[in-house]
Amino acid sequence: MGRTNRKPPNYFTGQIINYALLLGVPVMIVVLWQFIGAAGYLNSSIVPTPSKVANSFAAYLKNGLLHEHFFASIGRVLSGFAIGGVAGLILGVLLGLFRKFERASVVVLGSIRPIPMVGLVPLFILWFGIGEKSKILVIAIGALWPILLNTENGIRNTDPKQLEVAKILKKNQFFILRKIILPGAVPLLVTGIRLGLSNAWRGVVAAEMIGATRGVGYMISYARELAQPSVMFVGLFIIGIVGILIDVLLFRFQKRLIRWA
Repeated sequence: MGRTNRKPPNYFTGQIINYALLLGVPVMIVVLWQFIGAAGYLNSSIVPTPSKVANSFAAYLKNGLLHEHFFASIGRVLSGFAIGGVAGLILGVLLGLFRKFERASVVVLGSIRPIPMVGLVPLFILWFGIGEKSKILVIAIGALWPILLNTENGIRNTDPKQLEVAKILKKNQFFILRKIILPGAVPLLVTGIRLGLSNAWRGVVAAEMIGATRGVGYMISYARELAQPSVMFVGLFIIGIVGILIDVLLFRFQKRLIRWA
């Protein structure tokens, strides 16, 4: 008799439990939050109930402002990530391949890396003004470091046995780079891209506080000035949910790419 791919009942039970925990806990938190707020135990001018947040979300969605702010942020994130990603990839490859370049730049890069994105905001305003350029550069800095460090480590962690075999077979440096070093660095490179894009999305809040008139970060900042906490929570939820989606999608892409590589 042929084998069947039928999965045991315990598998489906485990899946049901996993999804119940995944969705049940957030739902319970929202229900409890609504109950406590409706009972008057929360100051609504500071912590709105989920129903008020939902009403603000619906209002912004209906008048088109939500789409405007969201896509403005997405455009800045993609532009900043492209700049920071390319710069991080190039620097990571140079640092990983050339020891002299690494020694020459270790002090400069090591002193810049601990500076947070928010700390660079005043400097970028001074240099580039409050236009799009300064916002995109703040996001680019957030994307740069994870890609740079993971690319460098991926190249440095190349299997020495494979390099030794390639040298015995008298393969040239371009062949070694293309067939051994870069494929071996793929897992860490994809991890760097995943972290870099997540950092870029988180950095959009800081970036859009630089004289912006559109974007999720601007929406949060402007709602604070108008004392609209429900709108602030809408912006924060958008940042959180989109951040989770980015991480989950890139994690699945990473698993498939590593399996293929």
